[in-house]
Amino acid sequence: MKFPSLPCWAPLTGILILAGGMLSTVMFGLAGDLTGRVSLPDASRGATVATLADNGRGYSIDEVAALSKNNWTPLAGDFVRANRNEVMWIRVVLPNRTDETLTGIFGESAYYMDQIDFWTRDKNQGWRHARSGEWTRDKPVWGRSAVIPVHVPAQSETTYYLRAEDKDSIWLNLAWWPDREQYAAVRLRIALAEGLYYGALFALFFYNAVLWIRLRFSDTGYYLGYLGMAGLFFFSLNGGFLQFIAPLGSPAVNIVAKIAVVLSAACVVQFGRVFLELRERVPVADRFARWLRNGLLALLPLTVIPSAGSVPLLIAVDLLVHGTMLVMALLAWRAGATHARYFGLAFGFLFAGITPAVVSLAINRPQHWAMMAFFAGSVMEMLMLSLAMADRFARIQRERAATQEKLVEEMAQRETLQEAYADELALEVGERTKELQEANRDKDRMIAVIGHDLRGPLTALTMGAEQASGRADEALIFADEAAHTGRQVLLLIEDLVLWARLRAGSVHPGVHLVKDFVTQVAALHQPFAAQREVELVVSVPESLRVKTDLVLAQTLMRNLVANAVRFAHTRVVVSAVAVADGVRLTVRDDGPGLPPEVGAALSTESGAAAQVDARGGGLGLRLCVEIGRALGVRLEVKTGVGEGAEFSFTLRGANVDTRSPFAESQP
Repeated sequence: MKFPSLPCWAPLTGILILAGGMLSTVMFGLAGDLTGRVSLPDASRGATVATLADNGRGYSIDEVAALSKNNWTPLAGDFVRANRNEVMWIRVVLPNRTDETLTGIFGESAYYMDQIDFWTRDKNQGWRHARSGEWTRDKPVWGRSAVIPVHVPAQSETTYYLRAEDKDSIWLNLAWWPDREQYAAVRLRIALAEGLYYGALFALFFYNAVLWIRLRFSDTGYYLGYLGMAGLFFFSLNGGFLQFIAPLGSPAVNIVAKIAVVLSAACVVQFGRVFLELRERVPVADRFARWLRNGLLALLPLTVIPSAGSVPLLIAVDLLVHGTMLVMALLAWRAGATHARYFGLAFGFLFAGITPAVVSLAINRPQHWAMMAFFAGSVMEMLMLSLAMADRFARIQRERAATQEKLVEEMAQRETLQEAYADELALEVGERTKELQEANRDKDRMIAVIGHDLRGPLTALTMGAEQASGRADEALIFADEAAHTGRQVLLLIEDLVLWARLRAGSVHPGVHLVKDFVTQVAALHQPFAAQREVELVVSVPESLRVKTDLVLAQTLMRNLVANAVRFAHTRVVVSAVAVADGVRLTVRDDGPGLPPEVGAALSTESGAAAQVDARGGGLGLRLCVEIGRALGVRLEVKTGVGEGAEFSFTLRGANVDTRSPFAESQP
């Protein structure tokens, strides 16, 4: 059975209803529960409140306490109010008609004054003084509220004198909690609600910050600016600096709030311009929004001027800006920007939440629940704008997916065309590959032919020089030098031919006596050793056999011996011994040796070692490394500066005699 799919708006509507229900429960059900709070004055309990304007007289507490009741004005309503920079004295009488001492909390817990001083008589009829307020660091009760602990004895009453001042204006809604635990419970509930509020703002901020860092959409950046400035505005006016950072009262906290509200309004205008695509859809609205943004930024210098009523005025300007952007969102929606509907919903939530606060301020009766409604509305607004960003991102993803599908179709068409020519292309590539391989083999054969053609004349030259070496003195010298040069060139040609064999991968293994080819190599270099007065010692047992390519092995040994004779001081030893895995051949000299890093490079099997010729030019040791790789053996080097050099390698054994003779090296 196939169930019908839900419309796309149904899950979103459900999420919004759930979020609104949770916020309402927390803000009004949890934070709105003020159980235990007694508003003052309270006629039912006999609690009275009277006020006295200081009017610049500078009363002291003794002077105020000495005034008669006729000088005091009973408070008729719920709020004690005074204008900017005025000082107000308040006398509060808290009665206790019970038989137990009341230990509670008393003061102003809803609105925040710069400074409130509390006095009451102690047992010795002196004054017990406490101070609280936004500029006070060490308060009697921690938190943003200006309250003090009170003790009212049974069947009596306690009189408190308060002195309140604020550089903006005084709004005092005095109350007391006869039970201190009930006050703590109220503060805990409010803290939980505000924690949810700020937590939601922080979550939305960091989520969209990550999106902005990854995607770099400009409207996401403006939304972050709006969200951050709006959060700073709420934080400052709600006593956040006082409670969590440092004491901060009027006019500093008001300046911070004014800067935040102006910047938030400018950011929401710029966010609306980009997100609603006003430049393309409604150019007239875009120009007006640009002027509005510039006008708001021009107000920034004025925010540092401390003036009474400026914060409410800027809040009214901010509301007008939101109303203007709501109209622009409707125009953009009408012009085809379907995502503009989120703007309407967001600002609808904001106006619904802020209306109770505006009404309560207009009638001079601010209410706690009105502030909770403002918090709920602002959170829902930010949530809706964040959903608008998510919807925009999803729309871009859908557009990209459609583009990718189109590209996939085009690629499929191209692959169809490529497959039509695949066989022909493969055939052509194969032919070209064969031609390149054949050309490479021709190059190797050409090197071999050149070596073969040069070998004959050089051999004849060498033989003639050797025959003439026994005649006259000059001829003898010439003959010796010519013979030596001829042998060297001949060996070089042999190395070139061998190099070509190595490149062609031509290896012909067979079984050979070690002493035969080692002796031939020693005999070849004996004249040069005698000329340099170097003793060339050979220590190889008669019975050792190896299975290897004779030419390669002999050339390897020849190059090692030639290198040793060239650099030895007095002695070169060539030896061979049977080991577990074959026959180990060693060439050791007492020359200057090699640097350790060069010896290590020669011992490696990497291609870098093949490029090392530590003590001379030409093919030399490079060819030795190449031959070792072709034979599948590793050239081992033991050397040190001034300690001579020892080169060794191990060939696969092929002894007829099963015994493994070990020869002693000659001293």
